[in-house]
Amino acid sequence: MNTTDGSHTGTRQLAIGRIDTANLWLEWSEAWWDSAIFGNPVLQIVQLEIRATNASQDFTLFEHERDALGCVLVSCRLPHERLQESMLLEAHAFRFIEMVYQPYLDRLPDRMPAESERLQSVLAQPEDLPAVLVIAGSAFRTERFCMDPRLDPDLSDSRYRQWVSSSLNHPSQRLYVIRDQSRLVAFFVTEMQPDGSCYWHLTAVAPDCQGQGYGRRAWLTMLHQAQEQGAVRVQTCIAARNHRVLNLYARLGFRFPPPLMTFHWVSPIP
Repeated sequence: MNTTDGSHTGTRQLAIGRIDTANLWLEWSEAWWDSAIFGNPVLQIVQLEIRATNASQDFTLFEHERDALGCVLVSCRLPHERLQESMLLEAHAFRFIEMVYQPYLDRLPDRMPAESERLQSVLAQPEDLPAVLVIAGSAFRTERFCMDPRLDPDLSDSRYRQWVSSSLNHPSQRLYVIRDQSRLVAFFVTEMQPDGSCYWHLTAVAPDCQGQGYGRRAWLTMLHQAQEQGAVRVQTCIAARNHRVLNLYARLGFRFPPPLMTFHWVSPIP
């Protein structure tokens, strides 16, 4: 059975749907924040399970819905061992884009970083936004929207600038700027979860500050801040290709659960 529902945003309903048959379980929703950037619906498959051999035939039910919506991009993230489902996606013109890790740390530091490593972290103010947007527009060049050669890299930069802008007044996400005296060296977008975890959505060091040891200092500053705010864990998500940041998390004692695979379908019509 295929059903589609929706929720309102602005003047248009968001696309939400599922396929529940003997062969296939598939759920999708619209990523409205990306639809706003691309100018057409962008979907994300949030659940995918092959139940029987005719799953590929039933997958076409989703394709009909996708095309009727005028969708330009569909993403799907799968556990690394779900190769059968990944092959189903590839058979329907999805392409592997990246492997991601979701490192976490559940033993937060109970002491401030040494004076020589300490930086200042404060909630961003409207006057900070122009400088932060400059960083956001150039710091995420290893992320999937930039790395997929079928997508305009300028859209990737716009995506992260928009994310940062919205976080300034977001009901639960918080935008922090990190300074070394008066110098803006990094920013973080964080969110406290109901289970006591502090999730780091976006983390970036200013391009002109990279290679100067600010990464470790900024991360230590934010770990201590999370501990002061009562967090019991810090978690984030990183592309495997971002090896420098992976090494930083490893040095800080983060643990790495099994990775996830990310796939994109991109409309062949420009």
